[in-house]
Amino acid sequence: MEIVVLERTEDHMSHDAINASVTMWDVLQGGVLVGVYHREADALAYKQLLESGQLEALGHPKALASHK
Repeated sequence: MEIVVLERTEDHMSHDAINASVTMWDVLQGGVLVGVYHREADALAYKQLLESGQLEALGHPKALASHK
């Protein structure tokens, strides 16, 4: 699944954020917004974490998986 980091455009920000010159970075996974960050470096770090698969290991504890 493709993971993309994009700078948020003004048409997707509040007037207050625009007036404060806030920069926001969106992380999209498969076209779905999965994270929003104020620093590009943080957004890129989250993208790397998603791509590594480390978060998937945290998603389903063994106790929950055994009830399926």
